[in-house]
Amino acid sequence: DELQRLRELIAQLRTESDNSITSRGHHLVMAACSSGLNPSGHLSHRWHGLLGVQALKALDDSFADLDNLKAFAAKLERIRDKLLEAPRQLLVVSEAEQQSPIADVFTSQNWRTVNPSEKIPAFKPAIVNRVVKEAWRTNTQVNFCAKAYPTVSSGHPDAPPLMVLGHFLQNGYLHTAIREQGGAYGSGGGYDGDTGAFRFYSYRDPRLVETLADFDHALNWLQETEHEQRTLEEAILGVISRIDRPGSPAGEAITSFFNSLHGRTPAQRREFRHRVLQVTIADLQRVAKHYLQAERAHVAVLSDAKTLAELPEALGLELWEL
Repeated sequence: DELQRLRELIAQLRTESDNSITSRGHHLVMAACSSGLNPSGHLSHRWHGLLGVQALKALDDSFADLDNLKAFAAKLERIRDKLLEAPRQLLVVSEAEQQSPIADVFTSQNWRTVNPSEKIPAFKPAIVNRVVKEAWRTNTQVNFCAKAYPTVSSGHPDAPPLMVLGHFLQNGYLHTAIREQGGAYGSGGGYDGDTGAFRFYSYRDPRLVETLADFDHALNWLQETEHEQRTLEEAILGVISRIDRPGSPAGEAITSFFNSLHGRTPAQRREFRHRVLQVTIADLQRVAKHYLQAERAHVAVLSDAKTLAELPEALGLELWEL
């Protein structure tokens, strides 16, 4: 019943989204090039990526028609009702002496907990499997480039080598070629367990075609260069430092809670850490050769109209308007 307020909120979200494109452009193109790999990648692109930005603009524009605004408000009401009907779980992080009083409060409010025997319809997103070759056009003076390859889930034996590979390529090749020599503000490569992808990216990049080529050159460098053991150890330590990075007591408790919901156990975490420590240079070359093949690459870039108009047709990029 507050339609005007709802319209103002959507307009604010649109403005915030537009203003943040440059600061998060590398995340947006990584989500875009991962969107054809699986449902998780597609949802990330749709909810938090360039497709989401595009949809938010269209939604805001549609509110010029009051009927569209009313229909949107009704949809939010239906979502609210579904959430209120759903089983809930509660995590309380507090001192031990406060646990019982807090539990008593929620018990008195008839807090509904999850019943293991209660069957909740599973969320089943549509199967996604398409090759992404996209160029997104917006008002920007710099470029953002990304390339993604389908790999494996986080529980696969090749996940640890892929994780180390990202640090190895970043330290040994990408930083020098793309940032120091190419002039980009940032660059990198890494394995993403959520989407099962290995992704390259550049951030606030004056180049575009050359950077996409540098992603390929990094893989050639990996296979053709004699590498020192020290560089491997640095990459492994980079991964281990992220795994072992401490959090606040509350943060650790919250992380543990959500890990348990997703079936990620401390034993799995320890096993992953152990496998990271066992990675060799031969492992890095093997997984790169097996998974990071040119014909399996997905590409997404974000740039201005003039730059995109001058792109070689051989790249085969489909133009999208942001």
